[in-house]
Amino acid sequence: MIDVRHLSKRYPNHTAVDDVSFTVQEQETLVLLGTSGSGKTTTLKMINRLIEPTTGSVEINGVDTRRQVPHELSRSIGYVVQETGLFPHYTVRENIAIVPRLLHWDKNRIQNRTLELLAMLRLPEKILTAYPDQLSGGQRQRVGLARALAAHPPILLMDEPLGALDPITRAEIRQEFRNLDELRQKTVILVTHDIREALELGDRIAVMDDGKIRQIGTPKELVLKPAHAFVQRFLGDQWLALQLQVVTIGDLEAHLPDEPAEIEDRVLPRETSLHDALAHLTKTGSVRLPGAERSIRIRPAGLWTAFHQFVRQASF
Repeated sequence: MIDVRHLSKRYPNHTAVDDVSFTVQEQETLVLLGTSGSGKTTTLKMINRLIEPTTGSVEINGVDTRRQVPHELSRSIGYVVQETGLFPHYTVRENIAIVPRLLHWDKNRIQNRTLELLAMLRLPEKILTAYPDQLSGGQRQRVGLARALAAHPPILLMDEPLGALDPITRAEIRQEFRNLDELRQKTVILVTHDIREALELGDRIAVMDDGKIRQIGTPKELVLKPAHAFVQRFLGDQWLALQLQVVTIGDLEAHLPDEPAEIEDRVLPRETSLHDALAHLTKTGSVRLPGAERSIRIRPAGLWTAFHQFVRQASF
């Protein structure tokens, strides 16, 4: 759906983005991950022409964005930023309605879509008449997302959308974002410097450094097979914890001891992360992985052994 080809942005004193290329499939979430100054936000802004590239091109559904009027392109792409970008002198209702009004939606359609978004994002209707500075940080972020989604854009660009939130609120909203059906139906490019956020929300992750993409791949590929020295440094001392986050007990099935489960063992879905499985095991001592013919019993020692075997043999 999105094809970025040899994109660069050069300024008189430095190069912000240096020959970046990638594609994003329809309904895929690609995360641009990196430290401050790595070029990820500049790359994001060149996609919807908030910044014009020095060289290279961006195509959306086969159409070069340079052939489109910038403000019309922006209306077809949802955009969420760290500080939400809400107009402080507009009410919540007015903020959400900005793009639908530009698209000449009638009042009833705008009202219905607004209420639909409030329900979806678990926001009370009473905030419709409030102004942004009267909301909590979490509420402002949800309203910012509602405004970006209001006109049903097929593409959503998100620039550090949770960066201004406290860790607890950030974790809660990250969970909500991951479970939103409407977001799963969008093509999303998300910028973050938070590794865990990237692993939780991204189908694929592009690690950027010094304006270049150092590695691009799935969360498992990135964590289990870091292919560049910068990626290894970026993962740093979190590497083991990140492996426990991306590896699931379903991944380990072939390496688990063939021990029949007991009826009292708790069933864990195959997509349960190793981190969560170990948390269950500290409370119960054993869990079970359901199978077609019989369930497999999982104990801590067997899980660790299976994990080490999987990591050694993993190939992508």
